[in-house]
Amino acid sequence: MSAPVLDAPDTLSRLIPSRVARGFLLAVISGLLFNFLNASAKELAGQLPPLFVSWGRWVAGVSLIAPYLLWRVGPQGMRTRDLKLHCLRGLFHTPGYGLWYEAVAWLPLATMAALGFTGPIFVTVGAVLFLHETVHWRRWAAVGIGFFGMLVIVRPGLVALNPGMLMMLMAVPLIAGSNLVAKVVSGRDKPAVVVLWQSIVGAICFAPFGLWFWQTPTAEQLLLFLASGFFGTLGYFFITWAYRLLDISALQPITFLGIVWAALSDVVIWGKTSDVWTFVGAAIIVGSTTYIAHREARSVAAGAGGKKT
Repeated sequence: MSAPVLDAPDTLSRLIPSRVARGFLLAVISGLLFNFLNASAKELAGQLPPLFVSWGRWVAGVSLIAPYLLWRVGPQGMRTRDLKLHCLRGLFHTPGYGLWYEAVAWLPLATMAALGFTGPIFVTVGAVLFLHETVHWRRWAAVGIGFFGMLVIVRPGLVALNPGMLMMLMAVPLIAGSNLVAKVVSGRDKPAVVVLWQSIVGAICFAPFGLWFWQTPTAEQLLLFLASGFFGTLGYFFITWAYRLLDISALQPITFLGIVWAALSDVVIWGKTSDVWTFVGAAIIVGSTTYIAHREARSVAAGAGGKKT
């Protein structure tokens, strides 16, 4: 299966002519939105069964995006061109995020983000093997440097593993598989339609767990569910849009910025402080991300109209 990058004009083209710049900006915005989603989910998972939280998050997402699309494009515009791909994505997405929601109750968001940084390794290899993307040494270097920064934060062998860490390490390759399928389907459906069907499939797949662990949420918890649905829907919308503009392997270094947003959330919301090694690792990661964005933009500018590098 192939996943061509689309260079067609979009609503940001006039404001930001560079396709690379648009892709990176959309990925950064999506990362911020996902951090808000993660904070909402962590707060809920501390009060309710995690698998019930995961189901409620997808139900909230459907309740927000479906009426909007029905109003904007009608039933015809909500149809997908490839339901099989959305279902295939659900096979990765459901166990991956099931494990993720279980892990978020055990770990700080900064640790979740740090462990999630192993994802680009799986995504980059998968993009080469299954999407036939050309990954040059700059992207491999950025992934490698970012991975080293993650090791500085986690310090394996010096910090004891807990169940949350093990669940995250199992979740990451599954989520990477979901992202690879998302890249393919983003070339066939519009971003809003991709997010709609992702939410529908997620709500259906998690329904047995949600009903099994049902607890009547309070008004405050309902607001948190709506917040998770809102931030998650917008986050997936922007990252799907970014997937239409750039190779998925080119976008992966941007995910390393998640450690910054996560560490800030830990301090602001839960009053936790990260040790100095977290910020050392974050500096390494942000440096690698900044470098790859700069080099990618220069490569595309120099070879405009030629093969992507």
